[in-house]
Amino acid sequence: MNNEQNGKSSPNQLKEKIEKLRKELANTQAIPSETASSEAETPTAEANNLAIIEDLEQEIDLLLKDNMRLREEKLLALADGENLKKRIHTEVDDIKRYRAAGMAEKLLPTLDNFERALQVTNVTPEVKNFLTGFEMINRMFKTVFEEEGITVIDTKVGEHFNSNLHAAIEIVESTDVDSGCIVQIMQKGYMIHDRVLRHASVQVAK
Repeated sequence: MNNEQNGKSSPNQLKEKIEKLRKELANTQAIPSETASSEAETPTAEANNLAIIEDLEQEIDLLLKDNMRLREEKLLALADGENLKKRIHTEVDDIKRYRAAGMAEKLLPTLDNFERALQVTNVTPEVKNFLTGFEMINRMFKTVFEEEGITVIDTKVGEHFNSNLHAAIEIVESTDVDSGCIVQIMQKGYMIHDRVLRHASVQVAK
């Protein structure tokens, strides 16, 4: 019996072969052993039985290996499924967490303009009324930003430049701060949760 045939055997077929083997063994034992013909045939019957047993053992080994392989494939498939679920869950959380990033980044220049306008002094009453409206809009911007986890990067003059949070737009001579420290904040930076939305633009001492 070759390996291809062994590979096609099912557990039920193995049971049938084992039962057949038992019957053959029983028949062999039932034949009288006194005659010379029986003595001559016995080795042949035993050899056949041994061959059948070897075939069954090979088939059982193949089935066990196939069973082990299928179990390993099943475990790998389950593990891959769990990893996929975790990855999708993480991606969905990130989408929800950082959903406002794109829109906020586009709105930041407008927010900058409002804040610059509010810094104007010595204005006429008419302009002051406009600025009051600007201030209300500015507060609304900040409220929405806070709800989305958007905050201003805390940047101070004199602190060391940090490329993770700051963008150096100019290197200048300065006697007020140490070399490599921030001389002036040109534009505010913003975070969205734990990510930088916009780096703070700064001047850095040479």
